[in-house]
Amino acid sequence: MEIDRIGVVGLITTVFAALIFSILIVEYEFPVFKYADRDQPPELVENETATIGQEVSRFLWDYRVIDLIAQAFVLFAAAACCTALLRTKERKE
Repeated sequence: MEIDRIGVVGLITTVFAALIFSILIVEYEFPVFKYADRDQPPELVENETATIGQEVSRFLWDYRVIDLIAQAFVLFAAAACCTALLRTKERKE
């Protein structure tokens, strides 16, 4: 029986990524509810929701390279996935 090398590499990569993410989660704390306490003074809470769209737009236009790299990565990943789905397996006789 022949071992599927792509499957083994995928399994190793998945386990490695899960290990890295679990280490990061354990090592660094995520203060999700740090500012949700009712006893916190109201000065800690910023309510500037009116300018969020403008700030995001300005960030994307100022740092257009980051946006283009992300789009290129998404297109490459989509093309790689389509190629992997549409490939044909050769029969060994």
